[in-house]
Amino acid sequence: MNLRDKDTIVFAGDSVTDAEKLTTEDGLGRGYVKLVRDALIAFRPAEEYRVINAGVNGNTSRELLARWEKDVSEKKPDILFCMIGINDVWRHFDYLHPSARFVSEEEFGQNLQAICEKSKQVRDFCLIPPYFMERNRSDEMRCMTERYADIVRKVAAQRGVRTLELQPSFDAYMLHRSGLSISWDRVHPGTIGALIIARSILSELGLFR
Repeated sequence: MNLRDKDTIVFAGDSVTDAEKLTTEDGLGRGYVKLVRDALIAFRPAEEYRVINAGVNGNTSRELLARWEKDVSEKKPDILFCMIGINDVWRHFDYLHPSARFVSEEEFGQNLQAICEKSKQVRDFCLIPPYFMERNRSDEMRCMTERYADIVRKVAAQRGVRTLELQPSFDAYMLHRSGLSISWDRVHPGTIGALIIARSILSELGLFR
């Protein structure tokens, strides 16, 4: 990515991005978005960046798409990261009502296509496929997460949008420690997972190699 002084950097997504942002004065939350902003200050002190947390707890791709104009497009990002999909998967497992309208794989792809269409004017746009911190690859939720991640990759390839893979970084961690050591639900990254995510994003931005 071509990071430039005065860039506006927006992070769109769900609770992984949100990270309790409404409880912090700067609205950046307590997760990877704050870590990225702090690293930019620490390692690029001569430059200024506007960093915006556009994550909302519980969002699926359907809900993110519905608020895209207000929360993302109107911020006029120069650089945009979008990590969405884990709730599209999760709702298939934690809802008790079979009549609930889940986000199917087909709709997920359509939602991503619409998000890409709305982001055509963004200079640098990156889709981040969902990850799941479970090293048993036959786990039902991990299998579905990988299918939805494949859809992200397919849409990105069709649209000429770059992707940033987080699952390999978590898989490397899980060679030594269980994903449960980071989070009981294997989704929310906590402080350790936030560091893993932030490192990947900072590398994508060119701060670390």
